[in-house]
Amino acid sequence: MEKSRESFSAEVERTYAAVLERASIVGIAAIAAAYLLYVLHVLPLSVQVHDIAANWHLGADELVAKGLSPSGWGWIADLGQADVLSLAAIGFLTMTPLVCLAAASASFLKRKDYAFTVIGLLQILVLLVAISGVFTSRP
Repeated sequence: MEKSRESFSAEVERTYAAVLERASIVGIAAIAAAYLLYVLHVLPLSVQVHDIAANWHLGADELVAKGLSPSGWGWIADLGQADVLSLAAIGFLTMTPLVCLAAASASFLKRKDYAFTVIGLLQILVLLVAISGVFTSRP
């Protein structure tokens, strides 16, 4: 029984690692592509470079107040702009642990290890709630 448990643990670890590798490669490629679109001016910018340099010292709230940065989830509407697309690509890369947890949870479910499946899904839920900003004090 113990040997079977160890081999299953190794299988889950390999699954997690394989998904992490693939998602990381895709994320890094997305960042590189978005950067090239930005540098080569293939897509328009939501904020011009001279405005970024002139307001570099401001905090996020001040940038939003000046109309130089979207508030909350407003950035989604600007995905067609190179600077926002670059930030979204970075955001995608930061989401790789969620994808890995989903793959590990699927492995646990396949094995009918419901306790670890629930733990993995709860970790995903906690991370999604944290990302959403539901409990932040800002309006």
